[in-house]
Amino acid sequence: MKTKKSIKRIAFILFTSVAILACRNEEGNKEEQRATRTTDTDKDLSETSKTLTLPFIAVVDSTTTRVELQENPQKSKIPLNKEELAEALNIKYPEIKLEIGKTSHDTLSVSIQNATFLTQQMGTTGALTYLAEATYAFTDLANINVVNFLFKEGDHAMPGPYTRKSFNTKNI
Repeated sequence: MKTKKSIKRIAFILFTSVAILACRNEEGNKEEQRATRTTDTDKDLSETSKTLTLPFIAVVDSTTTRVELQENPQKSKIPLNKEELAEALNIKYPEIKLEIGKTSHDTLSVSIQNATFLTQQMGTTGALTYLAEATYAFTDLANINVVNFLFKEGDHAMPGPYTRKSFNTKNI
């Protein structure tokens, strides 16, 4: 009889211990799941706020043919870095593949390996619009005042250093 009581007591203690441990693991897992969900939600919110759009868009005045740069109403709420700005330019202008180069002092070098579309097919206004949007985007970054474009010269665009003052634009 004592043996049966001892076995029942051990079984009861064992069962209770397992049940308690199982409950604690579930609570721990629930807390971990909540923390993961919160982190994922925060990540989702930051990613949805960060869209690959240019911070400025060029608009050409049809009467004066003057390029006006305006703040893009669809620009990312979180500032983009130079790689993301290059990607945004490549998305908007898929025929022009811009690549980021080195930064030296206040100058960012960018290159376009095949600039035929930019220099021969967009026209002068189209090329000017592209160069203005790219220059304004990159000079919106801290410590970048000059964008040095490296590409083969063509009829509608010339390589070289550009600043915001390079464009006959209205002030933003």
